[in-house]
Amino acid sequence: MTTPVLGSIRQRSTFRALSRPAGRAARGPIRVKYVPNPEAAHDPFVEVGFAISRHCGNAVVRNRLRRRLREAIREGAAELAEGAYLVTTDRAAADLEFARLRELSLSALRAAGSPAP
Repeated sequence: MTTPVLGSIRQRSTFRALSRPAGRAARGPIRVKYVPNPEAAHDPFVEVGFAISRHCGNAVVRNRLRRRLREAIREGAAELAEGAYLVTTDRAAADLEFARLRELSLSALRAAGSPAP
């Protein structure tokens, strides 16, 4: 299996599709929505978007949290199903240690991307 390419969600249609996700998951203060890749791509591609509200803190706090989440997800991108993921958080996520943030975010992403039993 090849390593998936990690990118940002750029198309409006993808955000619209995420309003009716194929999968959802929550782990601690992190919530994830997932939709599979609509086109049959040759290479696996994972798109990730972040929706971090002002309730999480000021711009400095939100941007730091977004950067930390992006790095945590990049480290575990090989384990994810191809498609688009939307990650949202609570204020408590900003106070987590990086190892715990990585553990919770990857767990939520894997759960959202896996087929329902």
